[in-house]
Amino acid sequence: PQFAILCFAVWLHAANSMLAATTLPSAVGELGHADLIAWAFMLSQLGSILAGAAAGLLARRMELRRGLIAAAFVYGVGSVVCASAPIMQVLLAGRLLQGAGGGMLLALTYVALARHFPSHLLPRFMAMISAVWSTSAFCGPLIGGTFSTFGLWRFGFWAFAAQAVLFIALAPRVLSKEVDGAEQPPARFPALRLSLLS
Repeated sequence: PQFAILCFAVWLHAANSMLAATTLPSAVGELGHADLIAWAFMLSQLGSILAGAAAGLLARRMELRRGLIAAAFVYGVGSVVCASAPIMQVLLAGRLLQGAGGGMLLALTYVALARHFPSHLLPRFMAMISAVWSTSAFCGPLIGGTFSTFGLWRFGFWAFAAQAVLFIALAPRVLSKEVDGAEQPPARFPALRLSLLS
């Protein structure tokens, strides 16, 4: 069950990354600003990279379980912002939040695998994570395309917001205390390095 919830975290990030490819053209048709469509992808990737780069620090400051729940919350808020966006600029803000939450989910998943599962099982777990990623990358556009076909592009984002809520509800029950990281001395937030990375 603990590995399954980590796979769920990978699904959320990977499927949503590809979902945008088939929903954003419909969003542009409704909201306009076709000139901003590339920013929707770029901001999501930027949020994902920055959150992933800061994941190690988060893992040192709080339990992995709490970190995963916080990441899913940010991801869910981003999905709600995208789903309810009245203008394209608001949707871009939602994509940044989605990317940050998803990137943190993915990075903390790998931290959890390395820290709390037997090392002799890691190759098998990594292969399964890769299979989840591949399946998600296939299903994301399919889900988004299905909603967009019926003019319901916003429902694609609502669907992932609902899944984030499901993750938040399941994680405390599935991830035991044994999967939480031990508290370590706080480290300085690498603001300058992450700014340069941005």
